[in-house]
Amino acid sequence: MLKTPYSDVKGLIEEAKCLEDEGAEALRIAVREEKDAGIAKILKKETKVPLVADIHFHYKTALAAIENGFDSIRLNPLNIYKTGEVKQIVKEAKINKIPIRVGVNSGGFKRDFSSSKAMASQMVAVVGRYIRILEKESFFDIMVSLKGSDAATTTIANEQFSKEYNYPLHLGITATGSYLAGVVKSSIGLGGLLTKGIGNIIRVSLTAPSFLEIRVAKYILQALNLRKYGPEIVSCPTCSRCEVNLIGIVEKFGKELENSRLSAPIRIALMGCVVNGPGEARQADIGAAFGKKKAVIFKKDKILRQSNEDNIIKDLLQEVRKVWM
Repeated sequence: MLKTPYSDVKGLIEEAKCLEDEGAEALRIAVREEKDAGIAKILKKETKVPLVADIHFHYKTALAAIENGFDSIRLNPLNIYKTGEVKQIVKEAKINKIPIRVGVNSGGFKRDFSSSKAMASQMVAVVGRYIRILEKESFFDIMVSLKGSDAATTTIANEQFSKEYNYPLHLGITATGSYLAGVVKSSIGLGGLLTKGIGNIIRVSLTAPSFLEIRVAKYILQALNLRKYGPEIVSCPTCSRCEVNLIGIVEKFGKELENSRLSAPIRIALMGCVVNGPGEARQADIGAAFGKKKAVIFKKDKILRQSNEDNIIKDLLQEVRKVWM
């Protein structure tokens, strides 16, 4: 989701390019008024990533977004709901061959619910009624999102929807709170659904710079072995047995690895003691296990060399470069 104000077109372009470089596969932007829809023509000159218009309240804004070349539009059934207006949007979407996302957020309801299950059921019901309007117009290029501000509501809603319908699901937790809280909520909610085979698209929502949303999304997918984006560092949490500054080593090694631009999807272990260290290092593609101030570098079951706390970053990177760079 692009976060730069429309008044800063240069900033919007820079943000779009940044997200493209981070690996975003779609870029969504809130189109508040008809006059704002022209941003699509500007951004399409700068990025190849598909553009999605996020539309609320005014159906003519959706028509303007389609006219200006957006690749998809998101409609909110809680504030664009008049059948005649929806039909006009569908007509233009069909002509221009673009999909519609029917997106409901828990915050769109103007009443309280007795439980997460009650709210989730209402979200599914609202989306279901909207889908029937689209289907009556012979429009089936539909995706759906049901987002609560907590993992429980989001999980229940998406599980229920997936049992009743067969449309692609755009997963996300909305209004997640602070950065760390948002990462936790998103990881639990999205990860749990993806593990069950539910979900086709993901968006991580954070009160943080947008590039971090892409990075966290990639970490979630990589942790579930659904995608591979590059090297993964496996490191122990440390305990009183650890006799090196493993936290500092992992942080510095991660920065060096990022600067190296290594794209190979390899697993690199950095372990602080001899309890699980050698085993984890052997199970990774390459890794190091410490004992006191010294380290042994493994490549699978083979010991490559010895190192120490001062030289491990340089030595491990050297071994990585020999094979994967």
